[in-house]
Amino acid sequence: MILDVARHKFSEGVLTLVVFAAAMVVVAASLFSGDMLPAVEGVAPLRRVVDEFQSSHPIISVLALFPLFIYSVLRMARSTARLPIYTSSSLAAIALGAITTFAVTLSSNYLYLMVVAILVAEVLGRVLYCFGPNSRSHYLFTSMLMLGVMPLVDSALIPFVLLLAVIMILQRVTLRETIIVVVGVFLPTLLYCYVVWLLGGSFNSAIVEIWNTINVSHRDLLLAYITLPRLIFLGVMLFLQLCSVIVYTTVRVSLPDVAHVIWRVLIIMFLSLVALLLLLPCASPALVVAMILVMTIMLPHLFLKLDIISATIAYLILIMSAFVAIF
Repeated sequence: MILDVARHKFSEGVLTLVVFAAAMVVVAASLFSGDMLPAVEGVAPLRRVVDEFQSSHPIISVLALFPLFIYSVLRMARSTARLPIYTSSSLAAIALGAITTFAVTLSSNYLYLMVVAILVAEVLGRVLYCFGPNSRSHYLFTSMLMLGVMPLVDSALIPFVLLLAVIMILQRVTLRETIIVVVGVFLPTLLYCYVVWLLGGSFNSAIVEIWNTINVSHRDLLLAYITLPRLIFLGVMLFLQLCSVIVYTTVRVSLPDVAHVIWRVLIIMFLSLVALLLLLPCASPALVVAMILVMTIMLPHLFLKLDIISATIAYLILIMSAFVAIF
């Protein structure tokens, strides 16, 4: 039953998660702990801090991957288990999230990519609740706070941040919730500027720094990250994503209105991330991580529709492609 991911019990999902978390620590320690990181000039402020920490404390950085990895996957998967996104309830997002996060965060800059994964998981894990039957203002505010931290980690995520903020404003409509979105998105940058000012720097230095990084091309870093093995994994994910969307269109009438809104937002997010990867001059691996995690939330819908043999084969192919992607 453990290979039939759509029908995973919680214990089976957590076991898969722990195995991949341990594998990530081992692989990071053996393959990437001694790698030289790229120069930190021309990157967002918090990205520089994360890179410097990994360079100065490689052992702590590797060991920190275990709890960070588990937290990010569980944070993202929690909302999929509580909201009616699929035709039936499923915990498949735990195992699928472990596999996909493992494949896209293991590189020489593993700590920075894990930070991006945590931020994306926080945003997805909280923002989906905003469309659910038990929506609360604190879900909206905290999701926008996490969204607002993203530009401080990678400037390539700025268009994605603005797009999702606009989507939330259009969905929520009310003036009160519009204020919550705007304050939540801009508060992290303002707080960072205030801290820099307190330490003797210029108040607008962070804003200028982020703006300057938008005009810096990181295509070389992106191309170095998207190796042929990782490209194979991305191809597998894109094929499964296409199948998931097709399945959704065939069974959408059986889903509640909440699911329709969530799927519409997820598809818009996915398409926008693909466009940013192809067109944005400062596109970076952070966009790949965000795109894969958005796709992961939609994948269980496909595995629920497939028969046990087909689902097992697709699951094994995804696992093999994930391990291939790290080399």
